[in-house]
Amino acid sequence: MARGEGSSKMLLLVLIGLIGAGGYNYHRNFTAETAVPRPYKGYSVEDLEALRGAYENQSAAVQERYEQARNVRASGSRGGLIDENVRAFEEAQRRSTRSRSLGQALSMNQAAVSEIETELSLRQAEADVVKLHLKRLLTI
Repeated sequence: MARGEGSSKMLLLVLIGLIGAGGYNYHRNFTAETAVPRPYKGYSVEDLEALRGAYENQSAAVQERYEQARNVRASGSRGGLIDENVRAFEEAQRRSTRSRSLGQALSMNQAAVSEIETELSLRQAEADVVKLHLKRLLTI
């Protein structure tokens, strides 16, 4: 009888340890999840999909203008008058500034689309509540 009682106490001790470790792990994973900023968390799925579509359309238009701006070549002549060279330099500088500006706008649109897709994928993962809780409990 003492032997069975000792093994049941040991089993109870192991179970308490597992529950404590699982609770700690769950809390740690939950805290890590909530620490990640989610700027689109307050939006509905329909709004996110509409916003993603708008950003993708805008990105396509900016991409086209960016490619056109990058493919324009300088038409200045070398060895001309100083005024002509200065004008050609200023024009090249304006084209370069415009190209960089379009590239920056394109990058920002693509980053926004990526953030929206990340939010949508997180919501899809959170839809299966049991799987979400098991992931928080068992992920080390």
